[in-house]
Amino acid sequence: MALTYGHWRLAATVAFCLAGALPVQYVAAQPMQAGGQPASLCDMPWFRAGTRVQMEADGEMPMSITFRLRQAAIQPGGCEASFEIHSKSAMAALKGPPVVVDQVHAVRIVPAESGSEGNVESISAVVNARARYARMFGEAAFRGRGVLDYASMALQEGKVLEGETFESGLSVKIYRLATGEEVGTMRAEHASVAVGPRKVGRLQTIATALGPQKCLPISYEKRTSLGTLEFAGERLESIPTVMNVTDWYCPSVFFVLRTEVRQMGKVQRVDVTAFEREEPLE
Repeated sequence: MALTYGHWRLAATVAFCLAGALPVQYVAAQPMQAGGQPASLCDMPWFRAGTRVQMEADGEMPMSITFRLRQAAIQPGGCEASFEIHSKSAMAALKGPPVVVDQVHAVRIVPAESGSEGNVESISAVVNARARYARMFGEAAFRGRGVLDYASMALQEGKVLEGETFESGLSVKIYRLATGEEVGTMRAEHASVAVGPRKVGRLQTIATALGPQKCLPISYEKRTSLGTLEFAGERLESIPTVMNVTDWYCPSVFFVLRTEVRQMGKVQRVDVTAFEREEPLE
């Protein structure tokens, strides 16, 4: 059965989300222990059930993202967490109503210590997406070298931080929204995100939703690829995407409150608009 434009639009948006091609990232930051030593990511005050982060992105793909941490538990050598990500996006180039993507993840985190790099690995991940005419449902998996952690590092102007890599896979089925009929599948088994060396800039005061903050701009190149995409019986070789990214890390709140992404002469800005603790679900 031939897939419609609506199916292709949904597939493109979901694939971009899961491969990390969207210029949105949840960057963890750590508080400092007495004596100036960084605490483990797993010991952070916000690493508790009920934490909610709201982010808004403008540009060619305006998007609203809500992150909720549902469970968090300390384990030998690290910690485990389950969280939800709800995103609503509208690709200007593809036109039409927003695509809504809901993700439920369980991850295992091994913090960096004694000079060794940390890593994050998915235990399970479920993806449910819907657009005007179709919906997708399936599973994803990822593994990252590094934890995108700034606060455990001694940051100062001019310092260059090492890069990090992330790999992910996605397998979903596509259904007609009106009838529930299955019309195809999509697989991207070797998607990847490569973060290049990151250079720390001068401490500056910027306006944020949390008020004026003194923040460090940290700039780097980000390369994303879907690898070989299997869609509706066809195999498509994707073209890697290159972005120039600046994270504005604000030490007073131990968080990246703004991310700027430059691609093909255009800039998209992602701002944290809420960072709070909700009552955890029973």
